[in-house]
Amino acid sequence: MVSYEKNLAEFGKQLSFKNLADFRLKKPAKTKPDGIVICGIGGSGIPGMIIKSFSEELGLPVPIVIVKDKKIPRLYLKNPFFIAVSFSGKTAETLACLKQALALKSKSGVAVVTSGGKLKSFADKRGLPLVTFRAKNLTPREASGIMVHGIVKVLKAIFPQIKTSPLKGFEPLRLKSFGEQLARKAKDRNILIYTDHSFAHLGYIWKTNLNETAKIPAFTNTYPELNHNEIAGFEKAKGAWAIFWLMEKSSAILKNKIRIISKIIGNRTKSFEISLEGQNMQEKTWNGVILSQWISLYLAKINKVDPRKTKIIDRLKK
Repeated sequence: MVSYEKNLAEFGKQLSFKNLADFRLKKPAKTKPDGIVICGIGGSGIPGMIIKSFSEELGLPVPIVIVKDKKIPRLYLKNPFFIAVSFSGKTAETLACLKQALALKSKSGVAVVTSGGKLKSFADKRGLPLVTFRAKNLTPREASGIMVHGIVKVLKAIFPQIKTSPLKGFEPLRLKSFGEQLARKAKDRNILIYTDHSFAHLGYIWKTNLNETAKIPAFTNTYPELNHNEIAGFEKAKGAWAIFWLMEKSSAILKNKIRIISKIIGNRTKSFEISLEGQNMQEKTWNGVILSQWISLYLAKINKVDPRKTKIIDRLKK
């Protein structure tokens, strides 16, 4: 757990291009795509979601489509550019998407972001644009910063005007004690993460970190959608529940509605209102990501499980 904690404390080092090596990125510079399709799944699927959340701040002039499957769906894009992302380079679904993307013969082309494996070998063999990084002692969910910047590096090759500004309000260690407090308050409870639509990506990231790191079930939904379905489930719900509400600091209206919802749900739940800190979506996203990591790590300690090992997932893959 010591190295896991160290990686979280030093997460800020991931948020640059220093960890990356690139090959053949002059090819994307000649393309003019009308959309970006990012293929990745599991921990390698999270970077695409993160970039999509602040694509406007980056100044990306085209939409992003996220694919978390082994098959690319029907696209309403005439000239998409595909980016295949796999931390290990061995992800079967991502490799399948990469081959399909090449078969579509998009004029814009395909690029790969990976630490190695079959994906890197395939990219080298086909002469595809490639961004690589060292896996070190990281798991995919610990390396989202590196993979996000790998994708951004490809995007900058296509759209040089993209803005990448330093994060001023991001301090991973400052959120450590808050993460521990929340973990202790939420222990032995079923966990729900609720957000508005703009932070749905964070709700999903919190859920997956709690699943993989703390080894506990966790679920997410968005507001106001949950008012039209999920809230009815509490009428006969059993067990103890913890609800994390992720929101803007200034969301007074939402805070009032949360109090009403919490009162209706009853005494079986503990509600925690979490204001996402930061001057922009990038800072709020990264602060939210790291806070979820701290909570998940401390719940792993409380539950006496290894934060890195995912025995059930490994068994399923075999």
